[in-house]
Order: sequence, then C-alpha cells, then structure tokens
Amino acid sequence: MTMIKKQTYTTIVHLLMCCGLVAVASSCSNIDEADRLIAIESEIPVDTVTIDPNADFDSLYNLPAEQVARRALIEDHTGQTCANCPTMTYFIHQLQQLYGNLIVPVAIQSDYLGIMEPEGLANELGNYYFNQLNFTPKVKPAVMVSRYYNSVLTTSTDVSFYVENVLPIPTPLDIRIKAVRDEENVEQVNIDAKVVCCTDTTISGNLQVWVTEDDIIARQDSLNGVHIANYHHNHVLRAAVNGNQGEAVSVSGKADEKEFHYTLTLQPAWKPMNLSIVAFVYNDNEVVQVTRMPIRAPYGPEVFH
Repeated sequence: MTMIKKQTYTTIVHLLMCCGLVAVASSCSNIDEADRLIAIESEIPVDTVTIDPNADFDSLYNLPAEQVARRALIEDHTGQTCANCPTMTYFIHQLQQLYGNLIVPVAIQSDYLGIMEPEGLANELGNYYFNQLNFTPKVKPAVMVSRYYNSVLTTSTDVSFYVENVLPIPTPLDIRIKAVRDEENVEQVNIDAKVVCCTDTTISGNLQVWVTEDDIIARQDSLNGVHIANYHHNHVLRAAVNGNQGEAVSVSGKADEKEFHYTLTLQPAWKPMNLSIVAFVYNDNEVVQVTRMPIRAPYGPEVFH
C-alpha cells in the first residue's frame, strides 16, 4: 500500500523475557543491567507512510499493483493475570516505535491466565486461537511472528530474531482495507477488503479479517505481585469478521485481485473511535502479508460518538 525504501536500523533486543517453556507461572530471574541490551545491525525495508485516519481511503484502496514492504503480524497471546506479559507488551511496543507500520500487533486474550468477558478481555475467540497453538506446558506470553513455520516464541530475544528474519523477505501481496461506519446506521461498519497480487506469481491461502481495539482501561497483573487497576490495553482482539479461519483466496499474476465485502455490527462495549481492522493472508507456513486500517466515521473522525 505504500512505497518502500531500504534503510539500516539498529534493533534493540531486550533480554528481559527470561521465562521459557519450563518456567510456567514463575517470575523472571534478575539480569545484569549490562546484559539487557544487544544491538543488531540489519537492513530492513521501511514503510515510509504513516496511516492517517483523514487520508483519502479510496485512493489508498485503488493504488496500482506495485510491490510493497512485507509487514509482520505479531500475535501476542496474553492475559490480565499473566505477571510476565506486560514486559513482552512493552517490547512489542518498542518494535512498533522502531519499524512503524511494518509491525502489526494483535493482543489475543484467553482464559488461561486471563479474565473472561464481560468482566475481563478474554473471549472464546481468544480461547480458540490459544488452543490452536497446541503446545505443552502452556505458558504466557506466547508469541507468533507472521506464523513463521508456526513457531511459538516466549522471549523477546526470539521475537526480535524472527522479526529481523521475516521483514526482509519479499512479499508478492498487498492488502487494501476500507472500513467506514454506515451513514444511516452508525452501529454498522461496511468493510471492503482487496487482495492484490504485485508480482508474476500465484498465491493461495486464507484471508483473515479481525477487529481490534486500542486504549482499553482494565486490570493487569505485573511482576512482584503488582496489580495495575488502570492499565492501557492496546490492539486487543475483539472479533473475527469472516470466521475463525477466514476464507480461501487465490490470486495469479501481477495486478490480479480479489475483493471481499463484509458488514460488522459494533458491540456496546467497544469504543468505535479506537477500533481497527486487521487483515492478513496466510498459508500453512506463514502470514504472507498483513495490514491494519482504523475504522472511519462516514464524515471523518470528528463524527465519532
């Protein structure tokens, strides 16, 4: 969706997540201050355009089929009673600061070390995806980076390593999203999704469309028994628009495209101005491409209530 350029960045790898698969429900051990940061030089494509809620969505939606940067979907399986989870959340936020729109995080809340709706943020959709990980013993945080070889990661070091390896891989796809509240029924959102092939190849997989919400104020447990009453939860998975596994899509040859149209009904607990649509195409080995676009009011952000 955007033009890209090459630029060298220094990735800050925070060695704060020392709880592995064998350390379920235990606290992280202390790490010497001098050992907490490792700098890794790498050349990664950079998304040079910041998504603007006031942008001309029609123009973005109908851009020519030019090759774009691969963006990384970070599925962060987390929970409100998971004391180690805020450290991973902070690390993912730092990746966003470093790579901008190339990082698309989704916080997936489930009942393991979580609190179910309506009291909490966990839901059956989160339970479904967490159970799909199919690993034992269970542990959180559990992270997947673009589902690359379906690896489940539990440390910031591993997450950074996978991001460093996933982002430079060229992608043949772009995904365009328009999501606008209906002018007559503002509780309804009309979503257009377009999968565009940008190279002379054939790509088949599933298109998954999710709803996420930012800036939810709710409880979160942290290390050393700290209970944070007013924690800011961002990019929380709220719903799957087109089913838990999405739907099949295939494009073949440059400029070939497939369009999908959905209608979403907003739930009373959601704040519309904080909602976004995350759409991605995946196959058995990876997420081929992902994008995120905020839901827009019919006449611009100022119309949100």
